[in-house]
Amino acid sequence: MLIITNLDQLHCQFEKVAMALGTFDGVHLAHQFVIGRAVEWSRQHAGTSMVFTFANHPLSLINPHRVPPQLQTLSGKTTQIKNQGVTVLVRIPFTKALLHLPPEDFVHLLATKIKPKHIVVGPNYSFGDKGAGNPAMLTGLCERYGIGTEICPEIHEQGVMVSSTVIRGLLAAGEVAAASRLLGRPFELRGRVVHGDQRGRSLGFPTANMQPAPQILIPGKGVYAVKVKVGAHYYNGLCNIGTNPTFVQGPLRVETHILDFDREIYGKPITTLFLGRLRGEKTFGSAAELVVQMNRDLQQAQQQYFY
Repeated sequence: MLIITNLDQLHCQFEKVAMALGTFDGVHLAHQFVIGRAVEWSRQHAGTSMVFTFANHPLSLINPHRVPPQLQTLSGKTTQIKNQGVTVLVRIPFTKALLHLPPEDFVHLLATKIKPKHIVVGPNYSFGDKGAGNPAMLTGLCERYGIGTEICPEIHEQGVMVSSTVIRGLLAAGEVAAASRLLGRPFELRGRVVHGDQRGRSLGFPTANMQPAPQILIPGKGVYAVKVKVGAHYYNGLCNIGTNPTFVQGPLRVETHILDFDREIYGKPITTLFLGRLRGEKTFGSAAELVVQMNRDLQQAQQQYFY
C-alpha cells in the first residue's frame, strides 16, 4: 500500500480512483464496509482503491478539549486499512487551511488533485468549514465533476449500531467483548513495557507494565482475559487496569501477567488484545486475599477464553 502524507504528492497519477472518505478511528465494521465498497468498485473497474483521511483528528484544531480518546494509534489504523486491500492511503495533516475550506472547495480539491471516479462515505459523513457538508451535498457537488457517489447505510451488529462513539462507551464500561464484536476484531493496546513496583512478582504473578500512547482509550478498571503479542508470538494473559487500591493507591496502570513467559522485556513493545472482562476492580483486606482472587481469575480465564 502506497502512503501519501502531503497534498503536493497528489498529481492525478492514479487511474479510475474509487475513494473512501472518513476519519476511520478504529476501522470498525462500518468503516470496513465503506472501505470495502471502494475496494470492490476499483476491482470491478480495474481501477485504484484509495482511502482519504487525516493524520490528526479534526477536533484537535476546532476544540482540542473535545477530541475523544482514540481507538487505535495512527500506525494501527494504517495497518487495518492496509488489511482491507487498499492500494493508496492518503493520510494528510488536518490544517487550519482545511478547517476553513468550504464544502464546495473541498470537493474541488479532490476533483482536481485526484480526479476520482467514485467516492464512498458513511451515512453521517461531514466535511468542509464547520462540517457544513453532508452526504446529500457531497452527491450534488460530485455530479458537477462527473464523480459517482455511494452513501453507505448504517451497519448494525446484533441489533447495535456500529460507531466509534458506541465502541468508546462499551470500552469505558469494560465491555471489551461487545466492543470487539463491533470492531470486527479484539480491541488492542500497544505500548512499551516500563518498570513498575514489582509487587506482582512478590505475589507470584509478575506483570509487564505497559505505557500506552497518551491519546489512546484505556478500557474501564478491572481484570481482563487477554492475548499478548511479544515479537511475533502470542501468549495468554491476565490484564489488570486500575490503581492498586489494595495497597497504596496510585495512578492508573495497565499491568499484564503473561502466562508461561519469563523473558526480560523492559523497554520493548507489546500488544495486548482484550478477550473479555473477568471482574471489576476490588479492594482486598490483604495480599493473601488478593492472591486467592488472582488464582480464581486465572481459572475463570482458562475455562472461558484459553482453550
